[in-house]
Amino acid sequence: MTKTKELEAVLTHLKRLAIEVTQHGTDVSQRRRLLDGYFSVSPEVVETLVEPAEVTVGSRAGYWFVPENNDGQRRMLYIHGGSWMSGSVEGWKAFVARLAIACDCAILFIDYSLMPEAPFPAGLNDCLDAYYWLRKNGPASSIMADEVFIAGDSAGGNLSLACLLTLKDKNSPMPDKVLAISPCTDFTASGASMQTHQEIDPIINALAIPLLGAAYLKTSNQGLTHPLASPLFGELSGLPPLMLQTGEAEVLLDDSRRFAEKVVQAGGEVLLDTWPDMPHVFQGFAPFLPEASDAIKRIAIFFKSL
Repeated sequence: MTKTKELEAVLTHLKRLAIEVTQHGTDVSQRRRLLDGYFSVSPEVVETLVEPAEVTVGSRAGYWFVPENNDGQRRMLYIHGGSWMSGSVEGWKAFVARLAIACDCAILFIDYSLMPEAPFPAGLNDCLDAYYWLRKNGPASSIMADEVFIAGDSAGGNLSLACLLTLKDKNSPMPDKVLAISPCTDFTASGASMQTHQEIDPIINALAIPLLGAAYLKTSNQGLTHPLASPLFGELSGLPPLMLQTGEAEVLLDDSRRFAEKVVQAGGEVLLDTWPDMPHVFQGFAPFLPEASDAIKRIAIFFKSL
C-alpha cells in the first residue's frame, strides 16, 4: 500500500522524536518535554476544541473536557500514555477534546503519578481513585453518573485494563465500556510482532519494553507477568465490553490481538479494530491524518451503541 503524504509526515515526525528521546537518555524532564509534543505534526492537530477545566481529584489534578450542551451524565475517565513516566494535559488536550466531542461525553483527564518518582502501583491507584470519584462527581455537581467509561492510550491503555482487573477483584462497580488504544499488555514482550514489526515501528523499541517493566515495578516484588502490570496474564472473564484499537505498524500489535483472543476465550465481548500501516496512537493525529479522524468516529460508535 502506497503511503499518503500525511502518513509519511507523521512517520517522519515520530522517527525524529524517537531519535531526540534517545539522545536525551535518562534525562526524565527532557523526555517529558519531548513526549508532550508527540502529536504536534501540524498546527491543526494541536488545536484544542474544548478547553479543559481543572479540578482536584483526591491528591491529584484532573481536567474536565465537557462538550457544548453536554449534561455531564455520560462520563469517561481518560488515562494518557507516555511510557508510565511522561504525559500531561498539555500534550494530550487536543486529542481528548476531539474524543469528548465525538463521543458526546464529559471526559475527566487524570494527572496520575509517574515513575521514576512514583513506580507501581502509585499511578494505578491514582487512576482507580479517579474512577471512584468520577462515578459520584460530574463537571457541575456531585451526582451519580448515568454511564461511566474508561479509556486510555499506550501506557494509559495498560492502566485502563489494569483498573478493570482490580475492580473485578474488589467486586467494585465496573464501567459500562472500556477503550484501550495501542495498549501494552505484556511486559515480557513475547508477542510475535515485537520481532516482526521492529523495523516498521517508527517510535517504540521492542527491547525497551521489559526494561520499562522493570523500572515500573521497581518497588514491587512481583515479576513482569504480574497481571496488574501485564494484563494479558490476568483472569479475563467477567469484563465489560471492550474495544482495542491499534495500528498494524506497531510492535505492540500482538499485545492487543492476544488480549482480545483471551477475552473471547473467557466468554467476553471485545471489538479488535486494527488499522493497516498506522503507527502507535495514530488517533491523536486527527484531523491532519484522515485515518485518525475515521478511527475516532469508530470509537464514538462503540461508546454510543447500546
